[in-house]
Amino acid sequence: MDDLVLYDHAGSICSQMARLALVEKELRFTRHQIDIMETNQQFEPWYVALNPKAVVPTLKISERVVTDTLCIVNTVQDMPGPDLSGDSTTQSWLKDIMALHYGVLLYRNRLDPNGTARQIVARGHFLEDLLHRRPDLAALIETRLEGNRRFQALLADPEGIERHVASARNLVDRLAGTLKTRSYVAGETYSLADCFATAALARFKIHGFSGWWADTSVADYYARMKQRPSFAEAQVIDSGTERDL
Repeated sequence: MDDLVLYDHAGSICSQMARLALVEKELRFTRHQIDIMETNQQFEPWYVALNPKAVVPTLKISERVVTDTLCIVNTVQDMPGPDLSGDSTTQSWLKDIMALHYGVLLYRNRLDPNGTARQIVARGHFLEDLLHRRPDLAALIETRLEGNRRFQALLADPEGIERHVASARNLVDRLAGTLKTRSYVAGETYSLADCFATAALARFKIHGFSGWWADTSVADYYARMKQRPSFAEAQVIDSGTERDL
């Protein structure tokens, strides 16, 4: 097997999804952790050369570089090892789980009375400063600034926040319905859909949403996922507080 290097961040939900896929595929890989919070390593020239969007995770396979979480896990599935393909619903589950706005779920409890999140406002100021210091990254940073503005506007909209929380709750309800009749999200064997569902449920637990699945099939499912060796080996985070993310 070619050398595998995963560039990731410990608390990143997408990084946790990728780590679960690699571990469940029984692949040996090296982690290169990228500090996307304090030192903003994702904007360093060497990393932008690897991942032009300056996000995590990134998977390097010898000289081949794969970005985008969906592309990474599907690339991993094509490698030798246990079959994680699941059934015909797998890819739909992956897309639906990825489509949730995890940023809204995280920062909805960090708002000032006027509906602003200080961390997101500070992030906008950081990006503005970075734009002056790194004109070579102007297109990338402008895109990030526009996303930051949209995020700030969304956080100032209580109804918008509730819609995103409701979407997450709906996903859990769908999982509960599916898991009534099967052992795993996309069939009777563990698949990529379980990598994504496990990481999402872990994040919901930190947000205080575990009551959503109390007394449902999801409770037993999540307990089983936590018992799998991959949960600890991939360092899935479901304890602590939102401040730790």
